[in-house]
Amino acid sequence: MIRRMGAGVAVLRGEEVLLVRRGDNALWDVPGGGADAGESREDTARRELREETGLSVGALRSLGVFPHRHTYPDGNVVAWETHVFTADFAGGVPRASDDAAEVRWWPLSALPVDVSGATRAYFAALTAVRA
Repeated sequence: MIRRMGAGVAVLRGEEVLLVRRGDNALWDVPGGGADAGESREDTARRELREETGLSVGALRSLGVFPHRHTYPDGNVVAWETHVFTADFAGGVPRASDDAAEVRWWPLSALPVDVSGATRAYFAALTAVRA
């Protein structure tokens, strides 16, 4: 089994969070992905946000570390340690790019259900922090 470190960022605008629909499995998720060699968790989160939505943000706040396994279509299983951050929306118009098929603001009170188990854990932590 392969072990990887990843990071993502939940961008918050009032009572909404920016999510991307992944191009590989059509599930909603926070913008994020795997770290490049030597890249910090924070740099990974910022790079993935920029690549997937075109946005940049200011200060990152740690939401938590979420270990999970993901089986890819080719059968490879990766044990992920995903570091998820929150950040306040700093302006701009999000646009889906890279491996994001769609980007959309979602109310924290009505988050999508077509998500992975890992994303469900991110949502639980996010709504607990915002409560």
